[in-house]
Amino acid sequence: MSYDPRDTIGFQAAQLSRLMSIRLRDALAPLGVLPAQAAALIEIGQDEGMTQKELVERLDVEQPGVARTLNTLEAEGWVVRQAKGGRSQGLHLTDKARAVTAEAARITLEVNRRALVEFSRTERAHLIDRLGEVISALKSV
Repeated sequence: MSYDPRDTIGFQAAQLSRLMSIRLRDALAPLGVLPAQAAALIEIGQDEGMTQKELVERLDVEQPGVARTLNTLEAEGWVVRQAKGGRSQGLHLTDKARAVTAEAARITLEVNRRALVEFSRTERAHLIDRLGEVISALKSV
């Protein structure tokens, strides 16, 4: 049996993740945010007042990572937490964050567009759909 790790989805996904992360980090650097921070700011900006739990669900990432990201964003003046009643707190962008969130979203879309420049619109949609199916399959294991 011949085994080449480059022929596995794990290898290819890791390479893709690493390269996308580098490109996003470099492109977002002038705004002063990292990719995970930008993703959180963009999501919060679409529904201000959401809770940390809701953000975890929408980003589909682990809670400890979101907690660390939010703590950093709060310490750096990007977000504020406001009581919603009970123990829950709503997440809100500061003016500093509002000034860069649209640009962060534009940059993120542009990096994705450049990564898929060789694909037609239909091929891009199919790729995203199929990757979602792979992710769903792995979650159900």
